[in-house]
Amino acid sequence: MEHFVGRLVGREVETATLKGLAASAVSGAGQAAFVVGEAGMGKTAVLGLTASMAERAGMRVLHGAAQELEQQFPFALMSACLGVDATSADVSRARVAEVLRGDARYGLPGAQGASAGAVDFATVETMLALVDELCAQGPLALLLDDLQWADPASLLVLQRLVRTVQQLPLLVVGAYRAVPEARDVDRLYQSLGMRGQTVLKLAPLSPPAVSVLLDDLCGGKPGPRLRRMADKAAGNPLYVRELAAALLREEAIDLCGGIAEVTVGCPVPPLTTLIAHRLRYLREEVLQALRVASVLGAGSTVADLATVLDRPTHELLSIVAEAEATGILREVGDRLVFRHDLIRHALYSAVPGSVRAMLHLKTAQALAGAGAAPERVAEHLLVAAPAAGEFLTAWLVESAAQLTTRAPAAALQLIDQALDLADPHDPRQDHLQWHRAIAQLSCGHLAEAEETARCALARTHDLTWECPLRWIIVHAAFARGRPDLALIETRLASASKGVPAAETIRFQAFSAMCLFALGKLSQAEEVAAATRCAAEAEDDGPALADSLHILAAKRFLEAPGTQALELAQQATRLTPRTIHPAQRIGLQLALANSYIELDRNDDAHHTLATTRKAAEHTGGVLLPWYHLSCALLAFNSGRWDDALTEIEAGLEPGEHFAMSRALRALAAIIALHRGQPNTASPHLTAAAAATDTTTIAWFYEYLPLCADVFADEAQDNPERAYTRLRAAFNHGVGHLPGQSILCFLTPDLVRLALAHGDTTNAHRYARAAQARADHSNGPYHVGDAYRCQGLLAQDPDLLLEAARCYHHAPRPLNEAHSYTDAAHLLAQRHMPREANTLLDKALTIYNRLDAAWHAARATSRLHTVAVRQTTRRPRGSSRQGWEALTNTERVVADHVAAGHSNPEIAARMGISRRTVSTHVSHILRKLRMTSRVEIAADVIRRQNQDHPHPMD
Repeated sequence: MEHFVGRLVGREVETATLKGLAASAVSGAGQAAFVVGEAGMGKTAVLGLTASMAERAGMRVLHGAAQELEQQFPFALMSACLGVDATSADVSRARVAEVLRGDARYGLPGAQGASAGAVDFATVETMLALVDELCAQGPLALLLDDLQWADPASLLVLQRLVRTVQQLPLLVVGAYRAVPEARDVDRLYQSLGMRGQTVLKLAPLSPPAVSVLLDDLCGGKPGPRLRRMADKAAGNPLYVRELAAALLREEAIDLCGGIAEVTVGCPVPPLTTLIAHRLRYLREEVLQALRVASVLGAGSTVADLATVLDRPTHELLSIVAEAEATGILREVGDRLVFRHDLIRHALYSAVPGSVRAMLHLKTAQALAGAGAAPERVAEHLLVAAPAAGEFLTAWLVESAAQLTTRAPAAALQLIDQALDLADPHDPRQDHLQWHRAIAQLSCGHLAEAEETARCALARTHDLTWECPLRWIIVHAAFARGRPDLALIETRLASASKGVPAAETIRFQAFSAMCLFALGKLSQAEEVAAATRCAAEAEDDGPALADSLHILAAKRFLEAPGTQALELAQQATRLTPRTIHPAQRIGLQLALANSYIELDRNDDAHHTLATTRKAAEHTGGVLLPWYHLSCALLAFNSGRWDDALTEIEAGLEPGEHFAMSRALRALAAIIALHRGQPNTASPHLTAAAAATDTTTIAWFYEYLPLCADVFADEAQDNPERAYTRLRAAFNHGVGHLPGQSILCFLTPDLVRLALAHGDTTNAHRYARAAQARADHSNGPYHVGDAYRCQGLLAQDPDLLLEAARCYHHAPRPLNEAHSYTDAAHLLAQRHMPREANTLLDKALTIYNRLDAAWHAARATSRLHTVAVRQTTRRPRGSSRQGWEALTNTERVVADHVAAGHSNPEIAARMGISRRTVSTHVSHILRKLRMTSRVEIAADVIRRQNQDHPHPMD
């Protein structure tokens, strides 16, 4: 990108706007802008001037330009802009490159998401963390050109950056051509709404501006004929520049008395002719090199060019220098970039189609021979087929695995092309079909992956492929919510003579997972117990992990307690070398949820904190599962705003990876508790519309049920609420038994049953609660048992004992409910003072939670028995200022004031960077501030007020 030290003719308004945005970013209030215009309007020049202004303002400038050939390669633009390279000496960049490579996600079902064009959020998060770290070192400007060619993954990173740009000393400016390919960019900035972003649409230069530009170019004020000729440019700066350059080359301009005039009779050429005119003056070997460079792409290196032309690098230096001197090429770092894409396109179009395909193939072969990254080779092979033929097949056999981890969609397209070109009897067909299924699996095309593997299994005569193909079938079926089909396949694999004995144990262990997902808990336990013994005898980590997980989950459902917890802990102690990274993360998240259920909050927080980084780097369904687990921990312990922050952080990946129903439902539950039906409604609607097919999501189906039940009660329809709960308790939630999965709702079931005169079932629900408490002896479970018994016996002492247990857990909402129940009973016994004391305790908790609906209901309920309210109503979550900040937000604000970046805050607090970013956004909104600098200044001011200097 060229840097400009002067002004751009006719772009004074845009220049001033961008200068102001840069100044704002330097002061700490980040800004973003988009520069839009037709080809030749000066977008790149505007970016160049912005770079110069940003550097003079003290900003570090990073820039990148999207390449047309790289659109199918995730994060191509952002990787180039941020300098992401596995060989980088910078640890942060090397870390991003490692995550981008995706080794931990290879073969992971749906790692790239189930929807078309989905990207992995693991790489998104690490790139955003890198930007955070760079901003912590000083103000940063990211300048992105040719966004119309940007890959969807890079656009997602850009969207996230722009959405939270005000948090950082960051200037983001993207430029793009207004063409149909830029629709995604249009939607990007339109979706951000009125967030302070600026869209600068470059209009044609005015006639006075064109005259000034011609004066600069020609050395004199344009005469009438030159002005009329320039009118044909319609204010396009590139056209004007090329016109002036062509006329000067042909010596067709006369200077007389400070007036530049065109020679009489000179024709007015179109822009394409002007560009061709510039190229006509080049030597043939320079022109040939430029044609090859146009095929290589808009950002090749001298080494790339030398490799394809099969010439020594030193011989090309003079050729490149000549191309630079004529204004066709320019160097940006180690890359050669055409001064304008129209010039590259003119050169590219001049090459016949068949010759282009052969040049792309030759380029691919040369790059592969030089050890280039697979995606660099692949971008040319995608254009070269079908000419690629044998080379494509041979290269894929060697490189498909690496390409699939980086760009599974591109790998799939090339594999399909190779299969179409290859001989059906080619022994490499099995290898290609295997890679095809893996690529489909990674892309989230689960049914297609299953079908590919089935067909390959039926066709192959090589037994070495049977086991890997069967695993694809099993994992694809299970991941798409068909554990019944996966179970059949595990049994077929276990019975096959072509499957080694060691793999048979693993298939049997997985069959236990299928049985468990189908609700066949006793069979699952039996198979898991038998497989555990076999796995321990063979020292087989994956099989042992699956077996222990099922044994722990089954016992935890039916008899939560020490024994179940020990099994879960044993599973997580298996070393990362013995099991797949995703499998280990899943075990840790399951353990964290076990801790949450037993109110071992410190253990849960520690487990989640140690799992965080691995979940972020692996992504997929694990990322929203991590955020849901954090949200449940915060919700249960009464940190509802923190829970909402985790929900907000997890929703975007949750919607891509079929985990949104539970997140939406929990958000609706909080809104209903707070008396915000309008906030709950869209969450309820979205949860009902979502189809979360992952087996992990099935275990959280109780949350949408709870949301619907609470909505019924909020709409004064307790009968429908009880009907829903009773049916679920009797018949289960999905494949899981209701008496196990819904035991935490037994107090509500008892309360509703008694209200409907259903004492028989009320006693049954109380017995279920007591059985669970006897197994676990956890304070929350014991509290449920006491509360059920207290409601049945109408005994306030039992209810107060329940409140004590809930307080110890802590489960503040349940504690407040127990106080309310006890207060009501005491009021009925004509003990108003004691009742009023308990009501005040309940309202104090409701107030802390902002549980306005429960506070109003408790007050109304006690008013009917002449107990008055003495505690103020909940404050409401819409208040602004420091009083509105949660405890967690205050901690985050203190870290911001200490100069810590979001990744540093995340590491210190044991939460995700994404969650920290959401907290900072909430702080800025509540304090009505625009930057971290303002937060820091206000924190320091308040600290000085609280602790004045002794000399003051």
